[in-house]
Amino acid sequence: MDGTDKKEKLITRREFVKFASLSVGAAAIAAAGSMTGCDTVDDPHYTPVSWDQQADVVIVGFGAAGAAAAIEARKIGASVIIIEKMSAGGGSTKMCGGIIYMGGGTAVQQAAGFTDTRDDMFNYLLAAAGDGADPDMIGLYCDTSLDLYDWLVQQEMPFKQSFLPGKYAEPPTDDGLIYSGNELQAYYRTVATPAPRGHHVQGEGSTGYQLWQYLEAAANNTGAQTLYGMAAEMLMLNAEDRVIGVKTQSGGITRYVKAARAVILCSGGFAFNKGMVRQYCPEYLPSKVRLGTQGDDGAGIRMGQKIGADVRLMNEGFTYAAAYVYDPGFVKGIYVNNKGRRFIGEDNYGEWVGEAIMSSNPVAYLIIDEKMLQDAASWAQGLVKTLAKKADSIAALATALKIPSAVFADTVELYNTFTETGDDTEFQKAPEYLARLNTPPFYGLNFSAAAVSFFTTGGLKINKKAQVLTVSGEPIAGLYAAGRNASSGVIAHNYPGSGISVGDALVFGRIAGWEAAVLPTSQKRFCRSPQNIPAAGRKA
Repeated sequence: MDGTDKKEKLITRREFVKFASLSVGAAAIAAAGSMTGCDTVDDPHYTPVSWDQQADVVIVGFGAAGAAAAIEARKIGASVIIIEKMSAGGGSTKMCGGIIYMGGGTAVQQAAGFTDTRDDMFNYLLAAAGDGADPDMIGLYCDTSLDLYDWLVQQEMPFKQSFLPGKYAEPPTDDGLIYSGNELQAYYRTVATPAPRGHHVQGEGSTGYQLWQYLEAAANNTGAQTLYGMAAEMLMLNAEDRVIGVKTQSGGITRYVKAARAVILCSGGFAFNKGMVRQYCPEYLPSKVRLGTQGDDGAGIRMGQKIGADVRLMNEGFTYAAAYVYDPGFVKGIYVNNKGRRFIGEDNYGEWVGEAIMSSNPVAYLIIDEKMLQDAASWAQGLVKTLAKKADSIAALATALKIPSAVFADTVELYNTFTETGDDTEFQKAPEYLARLNTPPFYGLNFSAAAVSFFTTGGLKINKKAQVLTVSGEPIAGLYAAGRNASSGVIAHNYPGSGISVGDALVFGRIAGWEAAVLPTSQKRFCRSPQNIPAAGRKA
C-alpha cells in the first residue's frame, strides 16, 4: 500500500471479506527456499504455503511506540520481529522536538522547584484535549507518567534537571523542562494548578533525532530483530479470527511473518495519504506542511479496518502555527484574519492557533512592528525580512495584505489600549506578552492555512490494554496498537501540548508489548505513586 490518492474501500465495521470460491495455484518458492512467491491472495484467512519467519510478537513499525513495545516484550522473554517499511527506523519521532509530556512529580520537576500532582495533570489534560477525550485513558496516562520517566532514565535517556522559561516551538537549549502546552493560559489556570511537563532530552541539538537514538539503541540491545524495507500489507487470521501474522512485501516478493502470540501495529498516521486525508479530515488539505515521513500512509489503520477494527477521531489532527516558531518575542504581536480582526490570544499553544486558522480563518497574518523585530534573534530578523509584507503605516500594511484598512486600524488601536491597562479583555493574553504596536515599519507574516503544519491523530480504537477493538467494543484477539495508527483518546479534538504524542506512543507501546507477550497476572504494570519518588538522587 502506498500514500497515493487511490480510491479504496475502508471498512469501519466488522466486515470480513467472504469468498464464494477461491482457486489458489501452487505458490512459487523464492530462490532462497523459505519465501513464498508473489500471489494475488487478498483473504486474511488465507493459509500461506509456508511462513517465512516467525516470532512470539511481531511489531509493525519502528518508531517510539514500536521501540517501547519491543523493549517490554523482550523483557518478558518473548521473541520479537519488527517490520519497518522505511530503510531506517524513527518515523515521526525522529523529527519531533525532543520533548516528552510527563508529570505528577518527576525528578526533573522537583529539581526545578515545581510541585505537580497526578490530579492537576489529569485535570489539565482532560480539559485541554477537548471533545472526544477519554477520561479513563487520560487517567491511565497520568497514572503511568512517573514510571515512564523512570523507564526512560533506565534506557539511558538523560534529562538535565533545569527549567527554561518562555515559549518555544523547539527549545534552543538542552534544559530538561519547559511549559509545552496551554498550562499558563488564562482559562487553564482555573482548571488546574500550572506546572511545566514538557521533558526535553539533554544533549547537543536536543532534537527528536537524539531522542530516537536512545530508544533505538535500547530496543536493539534487547536482541529484537528488525526487518527494514518491508511493508506490511495484510493481517492474517486463523479460523477463529485471531490475528496470527502479517503478509508483507519487500523487493517485489511476498513474505509471510507469523506471530505466535500477537501482532502490534505501530506504523504511524496517515498525513501522507491524500486520499485518506480527503476522506476523513478534508479541512487539512490546504496545508502544504505535513509532519512525518512517507511511511505515514495509514497502512496500519487500513489493515485493522480490513479485519473489522473500529476507528476513533479520524477527523482530528495536530495543526501548528505558533507565533514563537520564529522568536519568543513575536508572541507580543497579534494575529489577524482576512477581515483585519484578531481571532485568538497570541500566547496560546501553536495547536490552538493552527486549529483556529484551519477551522475558520484560512487567511491569517501575524503582525509585529520594528521594535519586536529588532529584539528578535538575528536569524528570525532575516527570515521576516524575506517572507513578510512590510509597510510604513498600519493603513499601508492593510493594503499590502489585502485586508480592510479601517477594521485593521481599529483592531490595532484596541490592542494598544490593552497594553496600557495590562488587561486583554478580548482574548485574555498574559500581561507579559502585551506590547504596543506603534514602531514603524510594520510587518505581516503569512500564517494562512497553507503554512499550517499538521499530522493526523485519529486511528484504531484501543482499550487500556492497547487491544484493538471492533465496533461492538470487543478486542480483536492477537491484535494490539500504539502510536499514531492508534487512538487512545488521550489526544482528542485538541492536542494538549508538545510531547504528548511521543508520550502517548511510549505509554501504550509499553503496555502493548507487555500484554502481547502475555504478562503474568501476579506482576504489576507501570504505575507508581508520587509519594514513592525520592526528592533527589535518581539518575537524570
